Amino acid sequence: MFFAVGPGVVVWLAISELLPMAIRSKGMAFCLFANSLVSTILAAVFMDLAGLIGYGGIFIMCAGFTFIYFLIGVFLLPETKDKSLEAIEGYFRLKTAKS
Repeated sequence: MFFAVGPGVVVWLAISELLPMAIRSKGMAFCLFANSLVSTILAAVFMDLAGLIGYGGIFIMCAGFTFIYFLIGVFLLPETKDKSLEAIEGYFRLKTAKS
């Protein structure tokens, strides 16, 4: 439940708002394919992993990845509240021009 209302939705929101209009459809397709692929791989190896490190180990591993995910969301993703898609795209265009 907490994943669905928290980190689970961030992927959809972040890529829909942060990708430039010119590549948004292909970028979303790629990102969501990669997301589904990782979920499928995790589901496929879950029982073997549980046998190796136990359910507690899986919980700690997932908590660690969620913490890294949280840090990326807080410190690396720009704030998009009350900004148009064009303003967000301009922000990235300006940021890449400075680099």
